[in-house]
Amino acid sequence: MTETVIVALISAGGSVLIAMTALLLNYRGFTTLENRMGAIETRVNSLEIRVNQRFDDLTGAINELDKRLTRVEIKLHIEP
Repeated sequence: MTETVIVALISAGGSVLIAMTALLLNYRGFTTLENRMGAIETRVNSLEIRVNQRFDDLTGAINELDKRLTRVEIKLHIEP
């Protein structure tokens, strides 16, 4: 074999090795990114649940306050 053929084979083998390494690192990068996105989605869902609970609590408190105010208005004979 001539030196040119040997250099071509080594170059091709190196290119394949670099391509496989790039694919592996790219896959690992996307897997890590996917895991992080999943964690963010879980946190957002948890936050949404907590906000909805607080909103329900606030709505209940406002309704209770409205009922109490209506009773006070009735006792004081004030038109609502």
